[in-house]
Amino acid sequence: MNLGEFLIWESQQPVRYEFVDSRPVPLESSTQARSSLIVDIVTLLRPAVRETGMRVLINIRVPVGDEVRYPAVVIDAGPYFPSATEPTQPFAVIDVDRQRDWSALSGVQFLSLMTGDDPEEVLTFISARTK
Repeated sequence: MNLGEFLIWESQQPVRYEFVDSRPVPLESSTQARSSLIVDIVTLLRPAVRETGMRVLINIRVPVGDEVRYPAVVIDAGPYFPSATEPTQPFAVIDVDRQRDWSALSGVQFLSLMTGDDPEEVLTFISARTK
C-alpha cells in the first residue's frame, strides 16, 4: 500500500490508523493519564499562542515523509482552513506516551512526554518553553 492508497482507505475506516513502514497501524486506546496530560498541555498552550495567529490542534494527522502520524498536540502556524484534515504549517508537535522521531519535519519543534513523568515538572517545563 502506498501513501495515496492509505489516505483513501483511512477516510473510509471507523477508527484512526497511522501509516508506518508502508502499512496501516491502528491507534491504541488512550488512558486517563494520557488524556489528562493532553488536556493540561492544551490548557497551557492555548493562552501562549493566543494573538499569534497559531492554533493548538489535537486529533489531527501529520504527514512525515511517506508516513502519517497522529501526535497528541500540534501547534499550527499556517493559514486556517476549517475543513483541513492536516495542519497547514506545523510549528510544534507534542507526543504523549509515544517515543517517535519527528526530525523529518524540517523546522518543526518536537517533544515527547511520558505520563509516568511528574505532571507538575512536565507542565513547568512546557510553560517555560512557551514564554
